[in-house]
Amino acid sequence: MRWSDLLATSFASLRQRAFRTSLTVLGVLIGTTAVIVMVSLGVGLSSGFTQQFQNINLRQVSVYSPPSAEMGQTGVPTKMNDAMKAYLEAVPGAQAVWPVYNAEMELSVGGAQYFTSITGLPAEAFPEMDLDLAWGELPQPGTFEVLLGDMVDQQFWDQATGMPLETDFRAQTLFGTLTTWGDYGPVPIEGGGEDPSAPATPPKRHILPVTGQLQKQGEENMWGPYSGMVWADLDGLIKWMKKAMPGKALPNQPATADGKPMGKEFIYGEFRVLTKDPEAAEQMLNTLREQQIGASAEVEWIRQAQGQAVMVQAVFGGIGAISLLVAAIGIANTMMMSVYERTKEIGIMKVMGASLGDIRKMFLIESATIGFLGGLVGLLLSLLVSFILNNTLGAAMGEFAGEAKLSVIPLWLVVGSVLFATLIGTLAGMVPAQRAMKLSPLAAIRNE
Repeated sequence: MRWSDLLATSFASLRQRAFRTSLTVLGVLIGTTAVIVMVSLGVGLSSGFTQQFQNINLRQVSVYSPPSAEMGQTGVPTKMNDAMKAYLEAVPGAQAVWPVYNAEMELSVGGAQYFTSITGLPAEAFPEMDLDLAWGELPQPGTFEVLLGDMVDQQFWDQATGMPLETDFRAQTLFGTLTTWGDYGPVPIEGGGEDPSAPATPPKRHILPVTGQLQKQGEENMWGPYSGMVWADLDGLIKWMKKAMPGKALPNQPATADGKPMGKEFIYGEFRVLTKDPEAAEQMLNTLREQQIGASAEVEWIRQAQGQAVMVQAVFGGIGAISLLVAAIGIANTMMMSVYERTKEIGIMKVMGASLGDIRKMFLIESATIGFLGGLVGLLLSLLVSFILNNTLGAAMGEFAGEAKLSVIPLWLVVGSVLFATLIGTLAGMVPAQRAMKLSPLAAIRNE
């Protein structure tokens, strides 16, 4: 038989049993919709994880502690000093090493305060961070100017009304007071040179020149990885702090009993190692940990998040696949009933010269058509359900999720779902097709 004859015969059979065919297609439709919607929720979760890290340089490794002397790591520095910087620069895969120093600060504007820390980085590090500026420019080498995260201007609250202040650091002056963290919170650091017997003077407020601010991320009130950050050039920050604290050791630096600087060695709070790509960052992270150096990398967290998202997709897809399995049983039952009802027709076809392969193809075409129709309509319904979820529950969660969608149906899921439903229908028709092939032509013709 020609393929056109097989297709015409198969479609005619489906039309003659339209009600039963519709119910079977409905089962596949429900199963396909369940699979697509469940997997789309997992994909949406995965894309949400990825969006949280989209503005983070995944090529960086953060080194936050050296190995202790008891670890016995020969040749590895045991302090976060310039020797550690030189050691990290020599590790294979390192393209640049940036020291980091944090200065705790009380920011104030318009009578409102915000406790944070200024992060000092070498000026050459900022262009590598892919920062998107709303206005201004990046910190310049040797100068003390602060670069603000996109949400810093929303951290100042009117004490009288409890409402956020309208702040614009291009027009308003930002003040800062050096602090240290005590047992009960931030404690102002007094300036140097005062007479110990004299009455305590209020902590000095310094004008902080602002060089720029980051562009806000997506929708209003959406926090990004750098939203609350305050940066400055490292050398400029250290020079400014020494001027603001004359004769005193800087916070977290070696000091004598009376608080004066001890030696010329500078201790950094962190080092950031830049590598060629995220894979090199993972290798660097493993190498440093083998040497008992405390290190972390954002790429590690995103790999874990992606792994968890894949697991969620598998679980959700498995739940939906149960419905599709039930639909496959329905297809098999429908096709088996079709074999019994068309026994005489099958016998006549065999007597007239139809081959066993033609008989099998005819039934497989019918079952595959049921799977295809159910998958196609299920896909359309899934797109509608996804749209509704994103514009109802997803919209309600928008303040926390930003632009990330609750349900995401990628192209591979669109194509794969229809093909999978068609495959399920084809496989479900294998047993009925084999049953039809084994019918005796004479016994089939005599069947009433």
